[in-house]
Amino acid sequence: MTVTTHRRRTVTSAVCLAVLVSGCGYRVTVNDGSRGSDAAAQQGKPADLSAAQSNPVEDSYYPQRGEPYLDTLHYDLKLDWSPTQRALKGTATITFRVTEDREEVQFDLGDPLEVSKASVDGRAVTATRGTDTVVVKTGRLAKDSRHEVVLEYAGTPKTTPAPSQRGDQGGGLGFTIEPDGQTWTMQEPFGAFTWYPVNDQPADKAFYNATLISRDGQKGVFNGIPGPEKVDGDTTTRSFRLDQPAASYLTTVAFGKYSLLQESGPRNLPMYYWYDPSSSDAAMFKRGLQKSPDILKYLETLLGPYPFASAGAVLVPSDSAMETQTMVTMGVDSTRSPDDFDAVMAHEYAHQWVGDVVTPKDWKDLFLNESLAMFLQAKYEDHAKITPYAVTMSSYRALDARLRREDGPPGKFKKDHFAASNVYLCGALMYDAMASAYGQKFYDALKSWPTVNKFGNVDRDDLIKHFSDKIGVDLKPWMTNWLESETTPTDQPPALPSSA
Repeated sequence: MTVTTHRRRTVTSAVCLAVLVSGCGYRVTVNDGSRGSDAAAQQGKPADLSAAQSNPVEDSYYPQRGEPYLDTLHYDLKLDWSPTQRALKGTATITFRVTEDREEVQFDLGDPLEVSKASVDGRAVTATRGTDTVVVKTGRLAKDSRHEVVLEYAGTPKTTPAPSQRGDQGGGLGFTIEPDGQTWTMQEPFGAFTWYPVNDQPADKAFYNATLISRDGQKGVFNGIPGPEKVDGDTTTRSFRLDQPAASYLTTVAFGKYSLLQESGPRNLPMYYWYDPSSSDAAMFKRGLQKSPDILKYLETLLGPYPFASAGAVLVPSDSAMETQTMVTMGVDSTRSPDDFDAVMAHEYAHQWVGDVVTPKDWKDLFLNESLAMFLQAKYEDHAKITPYAVTMSSYRALDARLRREDGPPGKFKKDHFAASNVYLCGALMYDAMASAYGQKFYDALKSWPTVNKFGNVDRDDLIKHFSDKIGVDLKPWMTNWLESETTPTDQPPALPSSA
C-alpha cells in the first residue's frame, strides 16, 4: 500500500520534470478481448501444492481474522457479478490442511454473503454462520490431512471497517461497489472475506485460480495470468491463474469497463494493464503504465530478478494503491501528475519483492513491507529525477519525531493506526542509515533479502539476522531500538569489525 497521498506530497518536489517514456523499445500490443493472453491461465490447481504449505499463527494485532489451525493451499474461485442487481454469486473450492485434529473448520466470510451449499470431499455438510465467519461441520479430520471444501454463496458484498486513521480507508476495506456498478477491492490488513470465504491472515499463503463472469459491458480482472475471454451475448467470462502462493490481502478483483493492454517487459516478462480508455485521463494513465518495464528494470538492479511470471496493474476509482500480487491495484485518484503516478507505481512494484515474495507472519511487522518499499521508492525517485534522494530523506527526518509520537514507533505502531506514515518513513530512515554506514555490503544484503524463505513468510528476527549475517555485524540492538523507540534514535549503526 502506498503512503497516504497528502503526506506523500509533503516529501516530494512540487515542481518536477515529467519524463514521459512510452515503452522504451518494449513490444506493445492491444488485446481486443477476442484472443487468449495465455492458455496456461486455464490450467487447474497445481499438481504439487507443497509450496503453499504454511504455518499460520494467531495474529497478535488482529486475532479476530484467520484461524491458526487452518492452512489453505489452493483457492479456485468462480465469481459472477451483476452490476444492475449489485449481486455477487460465488463458488469457492478450497483445498486445505489442518494442523491439528478437527471436527469443524472456520473461514472468514462477510455477513451479507449467504451460503447456500457446502460440501467436504464431495460429501454434503452443514455450514453455520457467525459474525463475518462460516463454520463448516467437517466431521473428524486428522492432523496434517488435506481436504477440499466447496462453498456456494451469494449476496451484495459490503466493506468492513479499517483499523486505521487514514483518510483513504474511510470507506472501509474489501469489495467496494461504485454507484455505476463498477467494483474494486483493497484489503490490507484484512477484507478478502468480504467477497470470498478465506483464512484472512498474512501467515497463510495459497495458490489461486479464478473464473470471473461479467455482463453489461464490464470485464472482470484478477491477479496473475489471464486466459482467453469467452463472450456469450452480454456475458463475458475469463479465467486467471497466480503462479505462486499469495496471502489473501494480496488478492484483487475488479469489474468495470476495462480494456487490456499487453506489453513485454524485462526478459519478455508478460505485462498486463487494465484501464478504461474512455476516462478523461486515459492517455496519461496509459503512458504511466507503459513506464512499468523501466521501473522494474531499475528495481532489479537493487532487488534481483523480478520473481513472478507476470506483472501489471489494474486502474480503479480509489485514492490509494495496493501491491496486489503480480497485478498492482492502482487508484486513479491517488496521483495528480505523471511524476506522482510513476513514484506510486515504483512503490507498489517494489512490494512484489518486499511484501509479496516474502510476507510478514504477523501484522506487527508491517514495517517489513512498507519501510523498505518507501526506501526503494526514494531511490527510484532520485534515479528518475523526480525528487533528489537527499531531499526526500531530509523531509522524512523532519517528520520522524511527530510520527512516532502520534502513531507509535514503526515496529510497535498503534493497533488502530494501521499503515500510518510511521511504518513508511521512520523505517525508511533506518535503511538510509544502514546504507550510509555500510555501502555495498548493505546493498548486497538488500538484494538477497527476497530469497529468505522465498514465497513464504518472515518476521523481524529473520530480517535482523539476514542483514547482520550479510553485513558482518550484530545489528539486533540497534535495529530493535530504531523500530521500537518512541523518540527519534540518535545512535549511528554499529561499526564494522576492523577485519571486515
